[in-house]
Amino acid sequence: MNTSTFIEYVNSYEFYTTFISVLDDSLTLLAFLACVAFVFIKDKQAFRYSFLCLIFYIVGAFTFEPIKAFDDDKVYRYILWALNDIIFIAIVAYWALKDKMYMWQSIMVQLVVLPAPILQLFRLVDRHLMDLSYSTYLYKSVLPIVNTVTVALCFVPLLWHFGQKLKWKDSSLKS
Repeated sequence: MNTSTFIEYVNSYEFYTTFISVLDDSLTLLAFLACVAFVFIKDKQAFRYSFLCLIFYIVGAFTFEPIKAFDDDKVYRYILWALNDIIFIAIVAYWALKDKMYMWQSIMVQLVVLPAPILQLFRLVDRHLMDLSYSTYLYKSVLPIVNTVTVALCFVPLLWHFGQKLKWKDSSLKS
């Protein structure tokens, strides 16, 4: 790809819908900002979780439409999305056990994300296999809350970091 072709692509509508729309998603942008913050304060464990969130949001943004287009019966999408959440939980748990992520953060993330795969599978059974609609309001309210809290947990180590700095400054002023 030569330079002029690359510049044309960057200025194209296709580039905007593919890449810029992902950054327009506020949760993806917040996960990215968390990654940048943890690079600056050199917190590898917090960065690792923030980067995982960022990767999962980007992958989710790129696979959402193809999965919906592939799944005309609206069955496999819920299985794939539940599997995605289970993989996320498994990675977080593994990293915590290997001290690559804060254990307290891992436990909080697992507790927050756990309803997502359960809700995905409940939605599959409720709406598409039994033709009921009990899960509609739960699905539309709980999943956005889970996604928002998952990204909010990226920033908790940042708050802890600045709290420790304030605590250190207070103790040094008193002595």
